[in-house]
Amino acid sequence: MPQFHAARDIHDVYRIKNPTHAKAIEEPYLSNVKAVHENGGNSGSRGWNYQFDNEFTRRLILRSQGTVLSAHQLHKAKIPGKYFGIARCFRYDKVDATHLSDFYQTEGIVLGNDVNLRTLLGFLEMFAKEIAGATEVKYVPGYFPFTEPSIEVHIKHPKLGWFELGGSGIFRPEVTKAMGIDVPVLAWGIGIDRMALMALGLNDLRELFSEDIERVRLRKAKF
Repeated sequence: MPQFHAARDIHDVYRIKNPTHAKAIEEPYLSNVKAVHENGGNSGSRGWNYQFDNEFTRRLILRSQGTVLSAHQLHKAKIPGKYFGIARCFRYDKVDATHLSDFYQTEGIVLGNDVNLRTLLGFLEMFAKEIAGATEVKYVPGYFPFTEPSIEVHIKHPKLGWFELGGSGIFRPEVTKAMGIDVPVLAWGIGIDRMALMALGLNDLRELFSEDIERVRLRKAKF
């Protein structure tokens, strides 16, 4: 996505006040990403035909999604490979029963010559049923700038009804080739807090952070 595209507003972030910018970004990856933005680089894309701003991209922010972990891992990933991480994310969101301004994601990538969309759907179903305890799961077409196709996984809560557990997709070549990867890469970010909501039988994410110690002990014992 171009650096100054209006659609970036869907990923509102918190900026760091001090220091405001990173000292440097590792090469040759900065130059590779810059080339993808400007003319497509070696990705097969035509790029966006604008001047990439190195200063803009050094701004420090709190991550809005765990995909940053995947980007950091890609250039050193082994093929085939499976990589998983847990990331605390921050997003300007209205706090309610299924949204918090900070949350945890399990971020994963699986890469190899033989992985495909069917493989990805299998992983998502496993997370939804075996970890979150969902009884019903459905896949919804989504939009994420860095994946194509993009898929949201939705699960059904007995009280809250259907809600999104996380997003996923197959990384676009503009992402992978800039990092030196030339095989399909499955990627997803699934909300750990929301999985806990299902597993613990809660109906409000805020209960996970309750100051009532007896309530916390009760939920811990149940888990």
